[in-house]
Amino acid sequence: MSSKVIQIGDDGQRATRDLLRRFEAFEQRHPDLARAGLASDLRALESIDRQYGGESALPHEDVDELVAATLAELAHLEQDARRQSIAHTEGDVAEMTLAVALWAIRHGVPITVVEPVANALAVRANAARGKAELSGVFGLMQGVIAHVAPRLAADLERSNPERPWRILHVNFAITAVRTEDPALMDAAFDALDAALPDEAAGFYAEALALALGPRIDPAVRERIESRHAKWQASAMR
Repeated sequence: MSSKVIQIGDDGQRATRDLLRRFEAFEQRHPDLARAGLASDLRALESIDRQYGGESALPHEDVDELVAATLAELAHLEQDARRQSIAHTEGDVAEMTLAVALWAIRHGVPITVVEPVANALAVRANAARGKAELSGVFGLMQGVIAHVAPRLAADLERSNPERPWRILHVNFAITAVRTEDPALMDAAFDALDAALPDEAAGFYAEALALALGPRIDPAVRERIESRHAKWQASAMR
């Protein structure tokens, strides 16, 4: 008879404990990168989960400030690692950043510092191997986009090509293309068309140029050709 292990806490609480353990292990491997403020913020997230559960709405009005501070600290951590040329830290910091973003999503807390999350999603997508992993990243991107849409969908900084709203949608579309799944491509292309109408024609033109390569699946090429034709026709009206 196999033994059963009793799991303590809900899935969200366990995820936050895993995040804290990941950070503590990271600090042990890289003591020169230790950040007391980040450690305090992550323990605060874990403490909130212990008090209210890992997936509940929170009564605190300033929790979004805690999430923003934590994401900013993680961005500084990543910058410090690059400045010191410390290898093999990008993926670790990206995973911690995504864990904090998922904490916010589980609790319905606004994410006001979006750039580190967009960058972390790009790191996860670049590291993905195989269509199953890419589909997982696609779903994560989709969830983040939906969560930040109330704040960013107006897209008031269109002159900034590095704005998170643009980066999220462009990478969302690229990730969908890499999955070669027509349904995921249609969903990502629809989202890009709605979010970045001024840039859609240029995106599909560049994508089509790449899709003409011999290794590109015909179904992928067909989806891109269709979108390119649509935006070309729209530009000629």
